[in-house]
Amino acid sequence: MQFSLKPAKVGRVAAAIALVALAGCGSKNEPGGQASVARLQGKEQGAQFLAYEHAVGVDTSEAQVQPLYEKVVAACKADTVNGCMLLDSSLDSGRYMQARISLRARPAGVRKIVGLVAAAGELTSQGTKAQDLGRPVMDSRKRLEMLKQYQAQLQELEKRSGNNVDALIKVTKELATVQTELEEATAANALLMQRIDTDLLNVSISAQGKRSFWSPVKRSLGNFTDNLSEGTANAITALAFILPWLLAFAIVFPLGRKGWRRLRAPRKGVAR
Repeated sequence: MQFSLKPAKVGRVAAAIALVALAGCGSKNEPGGQASVARLQGKEQGAQFLAYEHAVGVDTSEAQVQPLYEKVVAACKADTVNGCMLLDSSLDSGRYMQARISLRARPAGVRKIVGLVAAAGELTSQGTKAQDLGRPVMDSRKRLEMLKQYQAQLQELEKRSGNNVDALIKVTKELATVQTELEEATAANALLMQRIDTDLLNVSISAQGKRSFWSPVKRSLGNFTDNLSEGTANAITALAFILPWLLAFAIVFPLGRKGWRRLRAPRKGVAR
């Protein structure tokens, strides 16, 4: 990915330069910019810009699913040292008791949460994957460097414009645009660095492997009335589909039987 200044911006700045007779002022900053890009390339082509994502699954008793869920959520909110952020959480108490938690924290905070979860049940799954963000970070910082250089050139033009109102207006307008783009690029780079400095952790808590013997029985008894009404409704629906066929059979069968008897009856005058 490469970044370049828009042609329209270059044209506007060139016009301002022509008006104030400052052509070539910005070229003095180019060597420094190239050196900075070279330093970034040398530093960031390695594998240290990795964004890690972890997934942990734990199986515990049904009575411990909700307390463990609340404990993990509370531990994340309280861990300000590792910058733990709760991204998503859900607790399902339907057919199977289960909970899901998604959070982001520094590696030490992630290890703390994983230890808390592992101590409360049996780990059923655990995995880690990484994404190399070296190239996006390098491109983002290149763009930041170019925008800063461009902003410095515009500020220099603004100082030298003097009493040339037309040039001053054009340069000031371009400065405002560059400032907006610089803020957006800074925010994008900060988001990339956040993904690198902190890890994403997805926690899954379930009780499928440690259900008691009577749990399915209790669940069935609790749903007895609902299942009874649903079964009755299905039976009535099936009867509504069957009744027309029964009526048609009651009419067609006697007629068919009568016709069959006529075909089987011996004809008069036919010798046997």
